[in-house]
Amino acid sequence: MTSQTEHRLKMALWAIPLIFSAGSFYGFLTIGSADVSDRVEQIEEGLKIHTALKAHPVTESRMDRMLDEQLEIRKTQAVQASNISAICQATGARCK
Repeated sequence: MTSQTEHRLKMALWAIPLIFSAGSFYGFLTIGSADVSDRVEQIEEGLKIHTALKAHPVTESRMDRMLDEQLEIRKTQAVQASNISAICQATGARCK
């Protein structure tokens, strides 16, 4: 084998892995960026839907129930306050 043929063979042996690695890197970047853009679109779609909701359905039902319970507590406190006031007036005690 001549030195020129040997030199060409060495260059081919070095060039083949470089070409394949560059191609695989390019493929990784293009496929990866497409996948990321799809995922970002899905997340943005979900975020739009979530922000459009008045409240989370479970949270909304819990908040409604808590509001009803608060109203019942206020009614009970009002009745108790009037009962204590009536007791204080009837007994002549000094209630604050």
